[in-house]
Amino acid sequence: MSKKRMIWISVIIAVLVLLALPKLFQTNDVKPMMGKPGGPQPAMKVGVYVVKKQDLKNIIQSVGNIMAEEEVELRCETQGRVVKINFNEGDEIKKSQLLIKINDADLQAQLNKAVATKKLKEETEHRNKILLAKGGISQETYDISTTDLSSATADIDLIKEQIRKTELVAPFDGLIGLRSISEGSYVNNSNIIARLQNVKHIKIEFAVPEKYAPLIKKGNEIIFKVEGQHQDFTAKIYAIESRIDPVNRNILVRAICDNSERKLLPGAFAKVNVTLQNNPDALMIPTQSIVPILKGQKVFIVKGDSVVEQKIEIGTRTDLNVEVTKGIKEGDSIVVQGVIQMRNGAKIKVVK
Repeated sequence: MSKKRMIWISVIIAVLVLLALPKLFQTNDVKPMMGKPGGPQPAMKVGVYVVKKQDLKNIIQSVGNIMAEEEVELRCETQGRVVKINFNEGDEIKKSQLLIKINDADLQAQLNKAVATKKLKEETEHRNKILLAKGGISQETYDISTTDLSSATADIDLIKEQIRKTELVAPFDGLIGLRSISEGSYVNNSNIIARLQNVKHIKIEFAVPEKYAPLIKKGNEIIFKVEGQHQDFTAKIYAIESRIDPVNRNILVRAICDNSERKLLPGAFAKVNVTLQNNPDALMIPTQSIVPILKGQKVFIVKGDSVVEQKIEIGTRTDLNVEVTKGIKEGDSIVVQGVIQMRNGAKIKVVK
């Protein structure tokens, strides 16, 4: 055997001896010092909440717009030159009050002519009636005279209607806004003269999700706020849209509110709280006790010295709490502190 080969054999033997030494000198006293995987873990300190029934006011929040009870854009029915404006901007207007007058001189002349023509037709009809009674004219001749009289009367009615259209009158009591014309302006039915609004009462229009539609009833009370006003206003629902919007899945609702003090202006933005129905036996738990999962939510219920995870169904939310409609019962202890580290079956120690 060559010297080189003997050296290689000696190196291999030395390596094997070094690897075997720890096994040869290991004793049973060392084994207990090694921790066992899956051994008992210390109990986790947690805070709990005991579930109890509470009186829940079912309130949903929405946003809405304030509208006048009645509102109209004032326009003329005919065209012509404005010869009189009979209101001041911002005035209180009474129903049927004359607002503007359009020049009707040509129509007045036509009316005078039509009145004179009618008078002549009346005299002709009267003479022909006498002649017909004496047999001096035929029935046909008399009928023509009565037809002419009826036509003259109709001409007068037509001209009077045209004259009426030269006068713009208020359709209801209200507050008139800023006018967009002056005396001498030429207007037609496309020109907005001003806006008239009845603001003794105001309407609030808002939308609620379709799932609350069965709970919305006429007479339900709402509370709303507007920018620049520090007080809460109340209104009552008086109308509900007959269909759900297929685009946003909401239903439109309108409420009405007294505005005799004129604190509210149409067009304002409103934050609305809608009171639906009270639930005196609601099971409410703190928001932080709920853990979102793939298909819903769950909580951890204390059972002895450990916890059990429980899937739940939730209802109404408030600022701090959530209503649980299914999954827990009164008297259950729910983990509210240490929820993130919690696992099903984990050992716990309740901290009071």
